[in-house]
Amino acid sequence: MYKHFRKLSKQQRQFLFFGLPFLTTMVGSTVMLGQLTQTRYDLNDKKVQAVSKEEELKLDSNRKRLNLQEEYFKLAANEGKDWDYVRVPRPAGIEEPIFKRS
Repeated sequence: MYKHFRKLSKQQRQFLFFGLPFLTTMVGSTVMLGQLTQTRYDLNDKKVQAVSKEEELKLDSNRKRLNLQEEYFKLAANEGKDWDYVRVPRPAGIEEPIFKRS
């Protein structure tokens, strides 16, 4: 086997001892990093579970569901009865803006 290495030219020996291990390391590390990253995402997916809306809001199963049309009619029936228009006071040091008409 040693005889075969002596027959190779200097360029061929350099590729065999330096280039081939370098290329093998680059390709191998790319494959391994891809698998490692995929494993990380798979483990993260196992931790996260899908939660239904009722579980998320901790609602009882026999609780009345929200009906937007019904709520709209309730608000329309009370329109103007529950409202008091109150002006919010300005913070101290801010003057009332006066706009001049031209």
